[in-house]
Amino acid sequence: MFLSPILKELKLKTGAGEFVLPRRSAWDKGEQAREMSKFLVGLGLPPIRFHDLSTTWATLLLSRGVEPIRVMKMGGWSDMKTMMISFRKAGVDLRGATDAMTLHEASRTTETVHDFQRRETGNC
Repeated sequence: MFLSPILKELKLKTGAGEFVLPRRSAWDKGEQAREMSKFLVGLGLPPIRFHDLSTTWATLLLSRGVEPIRVMKMGGWSDMKTMMISFRKAGVDLRGATDAMTLHEASRTTETVHDFQRRETGNC
């Protein structure tokens, strides 16, 4: 919606080319990481690994409930095992695992509150 007029204008400016946005030859040569690093440094931002972008992107999709098989296909991973290597570190596959835990009975009231920050002498 919002981008459509901008993209149409860019397409008119680029002419009969296949792409709307400029293509860097370095991207076609597999040098995306080097190009991204130059871009970030030029903006005064800390460099990050190119791999971190795909992992972050996929982790956000998984955390929002997108099916892992769809994320795998969109991200270009060849199999689920390969994709999940990175995401185990993010804990997305464990989300909600402790939701069933209860630390106390809701019907039971606690009459004594202990302040563990303040040490009292004599009584524990």
